[in-house]
Amino acid sequence: MKRSLLARIGKAIAYLLLLMVIVTAVDVWRSQDLPTEVAALGTMTTLAGNEIDLSAMSAKQPVLVYVWASWCGVCRIVSPMVDMVNAPVVSIALASGHDRKVSGYIREKGYNFSVVNDTDNRLGQTLGIRVTPTLMVAYKGELRYATAGITTLPGMWGRLWLARLMG
Repeated sequence: MKRSLLARIGKAIAYLLLLMVIVTAVDVWRSQDLPTEVAALGTMTTLAGNEIDLSAMSAKQPVLVYVWASWCGVCRIVSPMVDMVNAPVVSIALASGHDRKVSGYIREKGYNFSVVNDTDNRLGQTLGIRVTPTLMVAYKGELRYATAGITTLPGMWGRLWLARLMG
């Protein structure tokens, strides 16, 4: 009985490691299309009126860059996890309407992450965003580890940790 349980645990760990390798490989492959330096984004202004220089912000610690939209169904699942990540987050609301509308949406949902409203999709185009939500990690002035679609909180933590480790 113990041997059977240990064998199952061993298989589960092996499958988990294989999944992690595959997800990491896909992230690296997707990251090839990213602009390499965050300087391409320039200085951004949040809905609260704060200026964000992602190059400076990511100089010493990884920053989660979260591109989402108020009309995106999957974003409604991912956004609460982004709000719990406990790391610096810069979010970009992609084509979600005027500032008041996006501010109201953020307030209604109770999110605490900073939001840059990309009404004209300029930032989305610069980043080559094709799918929402898209998450990236900025570290030392570079974008790394892009992923799109549903991402779990442990997945976000893992990407932030990996960026620091590979830093």
